[in-house]
Amino acid sequence: MTRDSSSSVFAHIAFGLRIDSALELPQLQLGEADTPADVTIEFGAVPEHLPDALVTGVRFESAPGQLLIRVDGIARYLISDGRRIVIERAAHAQAIDIRVFLLGSAFGALLHQRQDLVLHGSAIEWHGEAVVFMGVSGVGKSTTATAFRKRGHSVLTDDLCVVRAAPDGRMLAFPSFPQSKLWIDSLQKLDFSPDGLTRIREKIEKRALPLGPDFSEHPLPVKKLYLLRSHNQADIILNPTEGPHKFNVLKNNTYRFGYLAGIDGKAGHFQQALQLAQQAPISIAIRPRHGFKLNEFVAALEADLSV
Repeated sequence: MTRDSSSSVFAHIAFGLRIDSALELPQLQLGEADTPADVTIEFGAVPEHLPDALVTGVRFESAPGQLLIRVDGIARYLISDGRRIVIERAAHAQAIDIRVFLLGSAFGALLHQRQDLVLHGSAIEWHGEAVVFMGVSGVGKSTTATAFRKRGHSVLTDDLCVVRAAPDGRMLAFPSFPQSKLWIDSLQKLDFSPDGLTRIREKIEKRALPLGPDFSEHPLPVKKLYLLRSHNQADIILNPTEGPHKFNVLKNNTYRFGYLAGIDGKAGHFQQALQLAQQAPISIAIRPRHGFKLNEFVAALEADLSV
């Protein structure tokens, strides 16, 4: 069963969590409605400000156990204790737009509150382990992961990568949603047609590409991480990162790092980042800014992973 018809709650799974949501989330896997929820999502009143805010940033405020996100014309989101998200939607806001910020910024805040290590990255399965591609928006994380998918490797997560320690201490990357989000030019590079693909927002030319059987549904130990960059040269460069620089790469590629300033779990975040840095190698992977050289770039990464 995927929906509790008596209360109109939709049951979903993402990031290893069971989610009960008043808003249907077709991007997520379906869950069983008769199992306890780790997270609840509901509609309700959300304040414009947190009276006891410790940190105020761009469109967010953070107080002990709470984080408020404001998106003009869309919704306000109140995230509490890593377990609950309340949404107050703006007049005339579309569900598709509400979902974008719910499954991005709001979920990122919730996962930070749960003291997970939340990276700005996509991940693929490589022979039973996870390979993570980190970097700024637009650098090619989703494009690179999808290129690996075309070469027979499942996609674990897109844009938001959650890492947790297993009972044995091994750091695991968790699956998110069975879709990738790609701009039109990236779809063209990958020989996918945008026809029939859903926009992720009404007025944005980014499309949701369903993963189907190419979605990796189980957490995987992290084998390696790449920080993706581009430059104005024609060559492809892979540079290993060593020592304390590895920790800095993880810190600098933490999803919505500013949220941590008002969250009690900041020390736990740094401990997990250090643990991951000790376990998995990190390399900086640089490709040409113009003329992506996608096939050559992925081939260089494959060769590096095969060593």
